[in-house]
Amino acid sequence: MKKLRILVISHMFPTAQLRRHGVFMCREARHLRRHGIECDFLVGRPWAPWPLYRIGRWRNYGPSNPLAPPDGLRARRVSYLRPPGFGFRRFEGASLAFGAMARARQWHRAEPFDAVLGVSMLPDAEAAAIIGAKLGLPVASLAVGSDVMVYPDRMPVLWNRLRRTLARVDLPVGVSQSVCARLGETGSCRREPLCIYLGRDGEQFQPASNKAEVRARLGWPADSIVAVYAGGLVESKGISDLAAACEPLLNEHANFHLACVGDGPSRSALAELSARVARNEAVFLSGHVAPDEVPRYLQGADFLVLPSHSEGMPQVVLEAMDCGLPVVATAAGGVPEAVIDGRTGLLVEPRNVEQLRGAIERMIVDAPFRTAAGQRGLSRARDAFDPDRNAQTFADALWSLASGTKRIDV
Repeated sequence: MKKLRILVISHMFPTAQLRRHGVFMCREARHLRRHGIECDFLVGRPWAPWPLYRIGRWRNYGPSNPLAPPDGLRARRVSYLRPPGFGFRRFEGASLAFGAMARARQWHRAEPFDAVLGVSMLPDAEAAAIIGAKLGLPVASLAVGSDVMVYPDRMPVLWNRLRRTLARVDLPVGVSQSVCARLGETGSCRREPLCIYLGRDGEQFQPASNKAEVRARLGWPADSIVAVYAGGLVESKGISDLAAACEPLLNEHANFHLACVGDGPSRSALAELSARVARNEAVFLSGHVAPDEVPRYLQGADFLVLPSHSEGMPQVVLEAMDCGLPVVATAAGGVPEAVIDGRTGLLVEPRNVEQLRGAIERMIVDAPFRTAAGQRGLSRARDAFDPDRNAQTFADALWSLASGTKRIDV
């Protein structure tokens, strides 16, 4: 069987210390492999000289945190210049392309690629467009969320860079209809953006056969109602809203517990919440967990809560639905495409703490609704968001993209 080889440019990729970072694209690569497509990754890592990589945020970029490719994928690290500060994002794509070009040429000479894919519009797709032009390869881009829904609004120059990048992309792809609509608003797409709901691991994410057993392993009370949050503990995910909404509920409902899976700078807000609540272990804080451990936290919970201020199509929502959980979430980005309000979960306005509190309380007290919504969500996840069907659509588009490839001497 002929194989299609894709050079994937991504600054998001699992590492020894951050195994969930960019894991969504690794899972998609595994699904694409079933359709004759091999994805090899060039992973951009900001250059951090000694002693910077021993301190603060730079520690993640040093030698103590190497790439950790899952599923037999091949990945090679490339360094590029990215000083701290949001303002440098305007130059990041060109910097990443400059840092990756030599390695891309070398790899392409040894094992020719058929196309280049940038995972996130800024900086990856911008770098992919530059590299693709140099190698004479068609370019696909994948818009994942903040890269088009948040950053261009925070810095107008990034909106212009987004438009210029899309004008050089042959196949624009978005992870939700809302993201694709945002791409269309630029007026720069050379073809209509393709919506692809990225794949999940159907063997890992499924309802627990014995929830009591899962809870026993997690150390959660068997008779409690557990809301789970899974993701980075950062303010853009609405962690302060979550703490404010849950505090009175944790005090009023003795059987209610909040479990937060992940870590980040907003962990302190949850630690302070735990200290204020008048009972022990009302709030479970797991810290970083390996990707393979996330399913059991979802399987042990009663519902997912995701109070994000912005989103693309959060994988955790679909993973929770795969596990039979109803969802309480903000109507941000592609979330309403997955969660049907009043049917598979409850949707609230971003930053609306009162609505969030009311939705969580309904899940606590209304067991019949909670159970029925979880069952309906499971059916919807398996139907509308079938990973293999979406991977087939993505693969067909990539094969079509590469069909007219004319390689040049590099």
